[in-house]
Amino acid sequence: MKKQKIITFGLAASVFLAPLVMGTSAFAWGPEDRPTYTNANPADHAVFNSIIDNAAVGDERDFVRIEEKGSGRDYSSEIILEAGKQYEVYIYYHNDASETYNDQAHDLAGVARDVRLSSDFPKRLAANERQAVTGRITSTTTNPEAVWDEAYVTAKEAMTLHYVTGSAKIYNQWASNGSTLSINLFSPEGTFLGQNTLNGLVMGCDKYSGQVVYTIQTYAIDENIPEGPVDPTNPDDPEVPDELPTTGPAEIVLAVVIVIAVCAGGVYWWKTSKEVKKTTKRAKGRK
Repeated sequence: MKKQKIITFGLAASVFLAPLVMGTSAFAWGPEDRPTYTNANPADHAVFNSIIDNAAVGDERDFVRIEEKGSGRDYSSEIILEAGKQYEVYIYYHNDASETYNDQAHDLAGVARDVRLSSDFPKRLAANERQAVTGRITSTTTNPEAVWDEAYVTAKEAMTLHYVTGSAKIYNQWASNGSTLSINLFSPEGTFLGQNTLNGLVMGCDKYSGQVVYTIQTYAIDENIPEGPVDPTNPDDPEVPDELPTTGPAEIVLAVVIVIAVCAGGVYWWKTSKEVKKTTKRAKGRK
């Protein structure tokens, strides 16, 4: 399977992506009671994904979505998975503070620091089983300090799910655009987001927002599936025999006996050959 590249794009692509990410919402976000804002009335402090009328994605609380890779269909919050296919997980992030609050005059109230994203997905699904793909954004300077969302996947058949190595990338208008995210994305602490570098700093305003996209590969449960992440650029692993040769004590003794016998045979052949040559020389001398 060849690695499929995702086209790099800036935040302007958020508007381009709007028709792709306006899928149905499962309303699985949290905290459910956090204050919400609008484009016309953004927050006066750092807070993530709480605007309900974002021109690109609609309700930002529904920020985790998924779709079959290359299908051309909208990303959505609910999908049926088939084995042997790749699926893209889309995670949107936006610090909803007004840009006004990014400066020293406002004590940098709009700046989010130590911003991390973590995500998870089921590794195995039974036929017709439904589970969540999750995304969680945290920061030490936002209120609330964490927001999260889920998209739901249902298996058409029994399958396993694997992250495609190196597929997690961040897209925004800044120098970090197109960067590959650390595998820490799938750890509880998550991996840093950022603007010019992935240093955990995201200022308030939609021009600093972006999205993370990564790919999941599915396999039927009875396939010869790989362990861990899938790397489509690597050749298949060399075959390993089902059973290694027996090398117990008896086999070792037998091997030693065979070696001794071969050596003894060689010595016997050498001595016999030498005696034959001597006898031949003596016979020639008597002629």
